[in-house]
Amino acid sequence: MTPSAACGPLALQALVGLVAGAAAGFVYFRALWWNVALFERGATPGALALLAARFFALAAVLTALALCGALALLAGAGGLLAARRAALRKFGKP
Repeated sequence: MTPSAACGPLALQALVGLVAGAAAGFVYFRALWWNVALFERGATPGALALLAARFFALAAVLTALALCGALALLAGAGGLLAARRAALRKFGKP
């Protein structure tokens, strides 16, 4: 059995990928907002720790989606981009 077959049918892989990507994106971009606030306050050690945590958490989610298959990974990337768009609408363009 291939890893992608263990994750279910293609429609389920796409749905799980989209939801997981959107959730990870929401958390990632919310943490990015906190990260910028920490850097502005001068709390550099905390900001660097949060920065590393953001990257490792996103890498873990994308790795798990990649193990489910290409469709799950692509859907996850789409969910991540949708979360980015929502974050830009909420917090404004840079």
